[in-house]
Amino acid sequence: MLIDVDSDSANPFYMSEEEFSTAGYDTISDPYPLPSVENGSVAEAKRDEAWDTISPLLERYQLLFIKKERNRLINELLQSTDKPRLYVIRQLRRYWQRGMAPNALAPDYHKCGAKGRPRREVEQKVGPKRTVTPGVGVPVTEEVADIFRMAIDGFYLNNEKVSLAAAKDKAVGIFKARYPSATEKSMPTMRQFRYFYETNYRKSDVVRKRTPSRIYEKDMRALTSTSAHLNFGPGARYEIDATIADLYLVAENDPALIIGRPVLYFVHDVFSRMVVGMYVGLENPSWTAAMMALSNAFSEKTTYCQGYGIGISKEDWPSFGLPASIMADRGELLYKQADVLVNRFNIEMHSSRAYRGDDKAICERFFNTIQSKFRPYVGGVVEPVNGKKRAGKRYELDAVLNLREFTTMLINLVIVYNTRHVVEGYDFAPDMPTDLPAVPRELWNWGIQNRTGKLRSCDEHLARINLLPYEDGTVSQVGITFRGLVYTCQEALAQGWFDRIRQNRPSRVDIAFDPRRTDTVYLRPDSEFENYWICELSDRSRRFKGMSFVEAAGILKEMNRTKATAKQNEDFQKPDALDAVEEIVATAKKRQEASKPSATDTERLRGIRQNRVKEKDLERDRSRIKPNKRSQQDRPADVLQFRANKSGSSDSIDYPDMDAFLEDDDD
Repeated sequence: MLIDVDSDSANPFYMSEEEFSTAGYDTISDPYPLPSVENGSVAEAKRDEAWDTISPLLERYQLLFIKKERNRLINELLQSTDKPRLYVIRQLRRYWQRGMAPNALAPDYHKCGAKGRPRREVEQKVGPKRTVTPGVGVPVTEEVADIFRMAIDGFYLNNEKVSLAAAKDKAVGIFKARYPSATEKSMPTMRQFRYFYETNYRKSDVVRKRTPSRIYEKDMRALTSTSAHLNFGPGARYEIDATIADLYLVAENDPALIIGRPVLYFVHDVFSRMVVGMYVGLENPSWTAAMMALSNAFSEKTTYCQGYGIGISKEDWPSFGLPASIMADRGELLYKQADVLVNRFNIEMHSSRAYRGDDKAICERFFNTIQSKFRPYVGGVVEPVNGKKRAGKRYELDAVLNLREFTTMLINLVIVYNTRHVVEGYDFAPDMPTDLPAVPRELWNWGIQNRTGKLRSCDEHLARINLLPYEDGTVSQVGITFRGLVYTCQEALAQGWFDRIRQNRPSRVDIAFDPRRTDTVYLRPDSEFENYWICELSDRSRRFKGMSFVEAAGILKEMNRTKATAKQNEDFQKPDALDAVEEIVATAKKRQEASKPSATDTERLRGIRQNRVKEKDLERDRSRIKPNKRSQQDRPADVLQFRANKSGSSDSIDYPDMDAFLEDDDD
C-alpha cells in the first residue's frame, strides 16, 4: 500500500511488487522527520488529542485500505466524537504520510515565527514601546547592525578591559558620525545593543577572543582527559617543578639574621601522585637545584631522612631508581647537561610549553597543598598585598625557622602525604581493584607489582657527578684552569700533563662542577659514563678555597678591574719615561760627538780593564759613607785592635774584585 506524501488529498492505493520494482522510483531522505515534543507543551496536547481521535480506527487497520470500509468506520467514529469528518480524515492522512507514529500527529510549531532570523527590513522599531524615555527610537536595520558589529568586533572583543557599555558608546559614536542629522531621541539604546550582542555572539566565543590564548588554554579550555591516562605505571613519567616558599627563614648560626625565602623543588610520579624526590635550599631555580632534586629522586631515601633525624624504612618511601621520562620547564632542560639524562640514563626528556603550568598540573597543585599544612603554625609566612596593614607589622620579622628545621618539617609532611593522603578524583584504570585506595604509596606498590615492575637502579654518587653541570677547562704546565681557578689532579700528574716539557697534553677537557663549592671539580677524561677524575684546588688558587663559583667570580672580576686600572696607569705614564730616555741618549750622543777621542780604536779597546778600575774607584768614593765631622770633634771614636798586625800579611777586608767574572777577556 502506497500513499503520496506531498498531496493534501492523498489516500492509500495498492501496487503489486512487480509493478513497484519496475516503476523506477528513487530513494530519498525522509521529508517529514518525526518532531520532538516537549512534555507539558501545547504540541503535546494537540498530538494526544489527534491520537485519541483516530486510535479507534487503527484497531481495524487492514479495513482502512478499502475505501468503502474506511468511510463506514469513519462514520461510526463520528457518532462517538464531536470532531468533524474533515479533521478525522486529515489526521489519518497525516498519520500515514509522516511515519505512522503518534508524534507524526504533532503540529509543526517549529516552523512558526522567525526564531534566529533577524528582522532587518523594518521601518519602525520592533519590541516594546517606550514609556519613560522620550522618542520612539531607531530600528535595528542592516546598517545599524553593521555599526553594532564594528563596535563589538573591533573594540569589545580585542580588549578584555573594555566593558559592554563602553562598546555601546563606541557604537553610538559611529552612528552619529554616519548619521549627522540624528537626534538624541533616535539613537540606539543599550537594550538594543545588548540584545544584538546576546543573539549574535556565543559566550564561549567571546571569552576565547577576549582572553589571551595562553590564559585560555591554561585555565578555561575543556579538559577531556587525565594525566594518568597515558602513564601506565610508576616511573612512566616524573614531573619536576620549583617554587619559592611562602615563608621567611633565619640563619642557623644567628637567629637574628633573616635569610629570605627558600626554594622548593618537588619531583612527582604521575601515576601514583607520590613525591619521589625533593630539594629545599637557597639555590635559585636552576639546573643545579634541579639536579639535587633528581638525585634525591633516583636514590634511596632512608639515608637522606636520617640526616635530618627522621627514621624511616624503605617501605615508607619506596621510590628510588631511574624513570622512563621526565617533564620539566624549558629553562632547566635547555641546559646541555640534560643530554646526560638522555644519552647515559636513557630517560626521555619533555619540556612544558611557555605559560602552561597545566602541563605539570600535579606539581603545580602540590605546592599549595603542602604549604597549606604549615601556614597556620609558623611565623614569617608571606601575607597578601594588604597583609602588612592588617597585621600592623612586617611579617618577615616573625620568621623563626632555619633551613634545617624547615627541611625537616617538609620531609615529615611529604611522608604523611605519601602514606596517608587520599587523592581526590583519581582516575582509576579498568583493571585496578575496587578495594585499592587512592593513596600514593598504595598506588605505587600496586603499580610496581602489576604494571611496570621495578625502576632501573643506578649508583647514587655516579649519578650525581654526571648530573652536575660541565664546561670546558684548559690544561697547561701550571695545572687545570677552570673559570679562572687552577686545579691539580693525581691522575694528570701521573700522566705528566704538568711537566715543563714539550708534550701532547690535551688543550681542553670537560669539567663537571658543583656551583656551590670551588674546592673540588670532576674531570671527565673520556666519554665513558663511569670514568671521572677528582681535581682539588691548587695552591695557586688557595685564595678561593671554601667559596662558591659566584663568589670566586666576583673576586676575580675585582682583581681584573684592579689590574686593568694599574695597566691603564702604566700605559699612561710609560710615554713620559720613554721621553726621558730619549733625552738622555740624545745628550750623550751630543757629548760624544763634541769630544772626539784622539786614541785609535785599538787603543780604546785595549784599555777597557784599566778604565773600569779607575771608574770603580770614583764610584766608591762617591758612594762611601761620609762621617759627621761635628760628632767626631765632640767624641773621638774608640779603636779596638781585633788582632795583632803581622808584617807581610796578605789578608784584606776589601770587597772581592769581580772584574774577572764581569769582563770579557778583551785584552
